[in-house]
Amino acid sequence: MAIDEKKTVEKSQIKGTIIPLPMPVQLHYELTIRNKSTGDLWLIEPEDGVQITRAVDCVPSKMTFKVPKDPNLNFEEGDTVKFTLNGGAVFFGYVFEKQRDGKNSISVTCYDQIRYLKNKDCYVIGAMTATEFIKMVAEDFGLKCGYMDDTVWKTPEKPQTIFKDKSLQEMICQLLDKTAIYTPNHAFYHLYDDAGELRLASFETMKTDIYIDDECMEDVQYTTSIDKETYNYVKIVRTVPNGASSKLENTFIAKDDKNIEKWGRLQYLLIPKEKDINAVAQAKAIMAHKNKKSREIKLKNVIGDVRVRGGSLVYINRNFGDMIVNNYMMVSSVTHTFKTGFHGMDLDLRYVDNDAAYEVAKDEDAEAVKKIEAAKKTKSSAVATGAGGTAGQVDTAFSSNDGRVSQYGKQGCADTVCATGSWYNSDLKDEYNKGTARVDTLRQNLEAKGYTTEQFNGYANKGDLLIYGDDEHVVIADGAGGCFGNSSSRGYAMKYGNANYAWHNDEAPSKIIRMGAK
Repeated sequence: MAIDEKKTVEKSQIKGTIIPLPMPVQLHYELTIRNKSTGDLWLIEPEDGVQITRAVDCVPSKMTFKVPKDPNLNFEEGDTVKFTLNGGAVFFGYVFEKQRDGKNSISVTCYDQIRYLKNKDCYVIGAMTATEFIKMVAEDFGLKCGYMDDTVWKTPEKPQTIFKDKSLQEMICQLLDKTAIYTPNHAFYHLYDDAGELRLASFETMKTDIYIDDECMEDVQYTTSIDKETYNYVKIVRTVPNGASSKLENTFIAKDDKNIEKWGRLQYLLIPKEKDINAVAQAKAIMAHKNKKSREIKLKNVIGDVRVRGGSLVYINRNFGDMIVNNYMMVSSVTHTFKTGFHGMDLDLRYVDNDAAYEVAKDEDAEAVKKIEAAKKTKSSAVATGAGGTAGQVDTAFSSNDGRVSQYGKQGCADTVCATGSWYNSDLKDEYNKGTARVDTLRQNLEAKGYTTEQFNGYANKGDLLIYGDDEHVVIADGAGGCFGNSSSRGYAMKYGNANYAWHNDEAPSKIIRMGAK
């Protein structure tokens, strides 16, 4: 294949002189295990070397090794493990798994403290940076922090950011993603564990002076594909008011006819939430970043350097066939292998092409959003609730039950709805008197009484019931985009200014029971 070097050659970003290290490099490893219960410390000689894998996106570093069974070697899950190279700490973590075989060997799997970010919890936060949130989580879960860069951007004070039943890893990654979106320089940050301390580093500080070419590696695996998240046609579909009902409309289309002719039509369908006014920007971003073939670059047995981790920037100089790279690339994952006198690493590299070209064939999304907002205001202005009572009765129900603590605790959403709804609706009062405490039971009982469960289309009158997920949560609509219901994170009933934040963060209800449908 001919190579157009004008398109593929990238200008070198290295300043100064590259000085290769003298070979062979002297390597001295030390692996120790400490028994937490007894305080005993063992110096281990692993059978087949040691492997350490590090990646991006708050994935815990993993260390694996194998040791012979020995009656004097007494360690168990939860004990601490430390690995050093030439006296410098490379990994500090905890035993999570021991696998014994028939050859009197024990395979050990260890993770660093980022593994504990897999814990799920609920948080409600106001104005706070990602750095401040990570430090708060670390204090709550007893994790040790080292130096962390200041991410600067803060979440809004109102509406509060709500994390419900999410892993700490998901929460942190979401805040770091939003930081990249909302900061002027779109700053990326990486959270990792540095031999026992959580550290948060900006993209710029992850740059190394490590230079890699064909002389530094054993092999390379380079894969290009249009089968992995490649799209050359993106359209937006919204539910738009149409008289007394509604209809689905294509409100935006972006495409690349040239790539459609070459690859066929690879379509991405975007169905935004009612309040999402940034859908067009998202669709354009998908076309810019996904309207091209994906590239996976894996380097095998590169000369090892313990500074390399997920997020590190290393300098690559190589001809890959359809492109020549002479620039920094980011490591998405690295596996270090340590054996006697040997340290090699396998690298997964992330390559980022320039933004792809495309054309906008249709753009009527802004007009559709205006129609939705206008219809919503019209419906919200009604005085009667359509729920068997007046607007004033529902307001009284909300204020009278504000702060109510359900006997079912975090699972008290259905109980709270029945107790509150009993102030204005006889059927909800009947459900409360029966002790209905499950969302699916409440829905089925109301359907048996003649109510209809509909797919939520973004419109709700005051007093209607809003159901989330697969009968997983229920609240009462306030007719103005908000709602009233049980807060599992706070432990009591409260008013939400935005119904999309009453369950999962920025997730709209899936179903609605219009209490006036009887």
